Amino acid sequence: MSKFAIAGVLSLISAVLIFGYQAISSVMGPKATYKTILFMDVLDKNIIAWIDGISSESLFKVADYIITTPLYLVFIVVGIVLLSISSFRWR
Repeated sequence: MSKFAIAGVLSLISAVLIFGYQAISSVMGPKATYKTILFMDVLDKNIIAWIDGISSESLFKVADYIITTPLYLVFIVVGIVLLSISSFRWR
């Protein structure tokens, strides 16, 4: 397996683990609510402030969309892209 394929599989496994963690934590405790972990929950506040300071409107929208996307979806997309790169690279 190539490095891209290994990274893609690890990214997909991470997505499954994060989604499973969210599902299990939603049924535990007295308040059974589903809380989505966003990418901005993991990032440092300085990085989020830097994204707010982007002057280009289109780049700001892309960066804002990425950081407000659920973390498991980011890992799924990255995993699929890495596996696609891996498959084209071997041909």
